[in-house]
Amino acid sequence: MPRKTYITSMPDKTGAFLLASKIIAKHNGNIARVSYNKAVDLHTLFIDVEASEEALSEIAEELGTIGYINNKLSEVRVVMVNIKIPDVPGAVLPILKILDRYDINISYINSNSTNSDYQNFKMGLLIENPKIIKMVLDDISEVYQVDIAEYDDSEKNLDNTIFYIRLANEMQKLLQLSTETTMEFISESNRIMQRLQDKGENPDTVFDYIRRFAYFINKRQGINFKADIEKIKISDLVTLYSIEPPCGSNTYVLETQEELVLIDTGYAIYADEMFEVFSKLFINWENRIKRVYITHADVDHCGLLSKLEGASICLNKKSADSLKRQYMGVPDDREQNETSLGYSKLSRIISGYIPPNTDKFYIIDEDTPEEHNNLQFIGSFAVSDLEFEVFEGSGGHLRGEMVFVCRKYGIVFTGDILVNISGFTPERAEFNSLAPYLLRSVNTDSAKATEMRNQIISLAEEIGDANQKPCIICGGHGPISVISNGKLVSMNGVENVIL
Repeated sequence: MPRKTYITSMPDKTGAFLLASKIIAKHNGNIARVSYNKAVDLHTLFIDVEASEEALSEIAEELGTIGYINNKLSEVRVVMVNIKIPDVPGAVLPILKILDRYDINISYINSNSTNSDYQNFKMGLLIENPKIIKMVLDDISEVYQVDIAEYDDSEKNLDNTIFYIRLANEMQKLLQLSTETTMEFISESNRIMQRLQDKGENPDTVFDYIRRFAYFINKRQGINFKADIEKIKISDLVTLYSIEPPCGSNTYVLETQEELVLIDTGYAIYADEMFEVFSKLFINWENRIKRVYITHADVDHCGLLSKLEGASICLNKKSADSLKRQYMGVPDDREQNETSLGYSKLSRIISGYIPPNTDKFYIIDEDTPEEHNNLQFIGSFAVSDLEFEVFEGSGGHLRGEMVFVCRKYGIVFTGDILVNISGFTPERAEFNSLAPYLLRSVNTDSAKATEMRNQIISLAEEIGDANQKPCIICGGHGPISVISNGKLVSMNGVENVIL
């Protein structure tokens, strides 16, 4: 059943939600989710409705007719002013008449006596047109003394009437979003807030994490993009490069004379920066034959798939199914879980993710069981003299997760099943603390994820013993590693490449 989120702005009066509910019911809509928090925003209420596409359109039109839906993002500002008013009856009326003339609402008001002939009025003026601010203040100053006060974010009463509008304007400017995408950002932010508030989290903290998530990704573009690049000669014919961006997954490149084989591709937002890195690392990058393998279908691992022209995208059926769902505009495997839905959609918006064309897919496996508890062998591929076995995990991190294993040369690509957290720089550690808070867990099944980690560590140790040297672990994030006493540690002897 199609589902749509309506971001409504309702009057603060009895019966407002009842009226909206009647409209939805009239069109046979089912209300699947409602979120309203007066302490966050006085007027904004989120309603998820399930109905036919035609009914959803009719509901939107009727809610718009009564003024409950307004997708226009105004440049709303709260201007705090201190006004010195005579302590006599009716003295505030001239101020109210001025505000009425300019159609300005008051978001906050507080007054106190100064034991003199005057009172200090502190007022929050809700101004949608910044161009009239000076005119309003000039008119007030002709009557009474007025000063602009400092805005205090800690005083929640000052902005809880327009919180979502302010957040929408901020994110639209930061991320260069369309109005439609901005409204989706606000809706998914509310979805995360509602879920975490139910678990006892403070809404202010939740929105702070969302802001930090958006700013961190966005502000690491251009000259602020700093990637750590490691290089290892795996065999006489193959060289491995690890490119670790400021955030998002690593991209590994296996270079041979004939081709370049990429494993995972990071966030889409860093496409220009990554292509510049590729061009500097690999002679004739644009014309080289390329294959891409993904360890799993998360947005931060698949960002460049839609931008790598001419490259074959190699993956298993489960990952292909998830990416096809993205391409069709329906929830993918990560988004099937209500816990992950809001975060996944925000990740797409913030990183500018575009699902890849499914015509470019090359499917690795056949008849893989839907459910299995162990690493399941599903296929193989070669990169020159490196022979890789492909194993599918049980889905603890994400359905369709894969591990690529070369026993002869002792190298394993693990995706996010194994990550060397201790090898993060402080900046990357900060970023990687955001998702666990907003998601509560980056895994879809923590018990399965733990079991998969244990199985991969055992496999890597077995390979290391057979080769009489530590197995190289290429995790989804962090530096190239080896296993020491059951834990990942950064590998010694790796060449650091400076571009």
